[in-house]
Amino acid sequence: MRWTAPPWPLLRLLAWVGTCWALLAVLLDPAEPARTALVTGYAALWAWQAVRPWNPPVAAVPLLAPVILLVIALAPGAGGGDGFRPFPFTEGTYADGALAVATAPVWIHLVVLARGRDLAWAVPLTLVLAPVRHLLDGGLPLWPAWIMWGVGFMVLGSAFRIHGMLYEARLRLTREAVAEERRKIAREVHDLVGHGLGVVMLNITAARLATSRGNADAAGRALAEAERAGRRSVRDVHRGLVLLRDPAGAAAPPIAPAPPTAEDTGALVAELRAGGLAVALTTRGDLGAVDPAVGLTIFRVVQEALSNTARHAPGAEAAVTVAVGDAAAEVTVTDPGPADARGRPSTGGLGLVGMHERVGVHGGVLRAGPDGAGWTVHATIPLTGTAP
Repeated sequence: MRWTAPPWPLLRLLAWVGTCWALLAVLLDPAEPARTALVTGYAALWAWQAVRPWNPPVAAVPLLAPVILLVIALAPGAGGGDGFRPFPFTEGTYADGALAVATAPVWIHLVVLARGRDLAWAVPLTLVLAPVRHLLDGGLPLWPAWIMWGVGFMVLGSAFRIHGMLYEARLRLTREAVAEERRKIAREVHDLVGHGLGVVMLNITAARLATSRGNADAAGRALAEAERAGRRSVRDVHRGLVLLRDPAGAAAPPIAPAPPTAEDTGALVAELRAGGLAVALTTRGDLGAVDPAVGLTIFRVVQEALSNTARHAPGAEAAVTVAVGDAAAEVTVTDPGPADARGRPSTGGLGLVGMHERVGVHGGVLRAGPDGAGWTVHATIPLTGTAP
């Protein structure tokens, strides 16, 4: 896995390290013109990379690294200067040692920027450059140090790479958690607003019908109920939004209301009946034994389905069946469709999406669609969390 954002400040620092050590190798042994030219070119390359970092294509990185290291491998050994033994089994001059350290940015750039699958062949290729050069030409006495330095620098680069991968994974998990929380909030707000507006509309419709019949008392009661439902919805939405804020600085943070359960389905149906929606409710099994998370899903599915009935099929009689079995709960909500038979769109909005997401969290299945002239919502929710 490659970093999506290479750590350029770190790589720029390493480029300056390679530049300085290469120039040090030139200063320690300026007598060899060929060596001086090659090492100076190497230093100029890394100085340019430090000033204006270039992000090479990932496929080219394993090819560029051996080419750049070949410049150092082809440089003649330093002829003068004091002996230098970075390890007991190596020997050379201080200029050779400086040149070995100057390869650090190449190793780390290779490990950090290359694709994982390319490292399998690129790493052995870069490590054998110096031994092959020594065997063919008899020079580069520090070739064992080349391997040791290379392995050490690549281990350091691997640490940077793993740290970057973990950091990106943590960011990705954080983004996914935030997105899931936003979806959860959107579902809750949609359910609160949708249900509240459904009740308000039912009572306004009842008030209009009562007014047309000249029954002012009934119209007043319906409008009063619509006002209460509207105020309750505004209060619930406000409470939900307040809970989203950080309560760290609040002296007494608000307490979240208990979420509805499967047993609250009866109260929901009764409220909608009072608003004028004809609903027949049938329950089977013990709704009180259902896990609260599953019970909330059952309640929200019934709530959203009946809100859609009130919105798209006013005047129709809905039928709700909640059956709790040993392994799963089944929720079915049907309605015969609007009285004017104009139908409704087969593609739902956020309500259907929210129902699918809620049921899918528990590993369940939800089907919603036309059923003749009407509409049917059927959800099967596993009871993995059902209390014994």
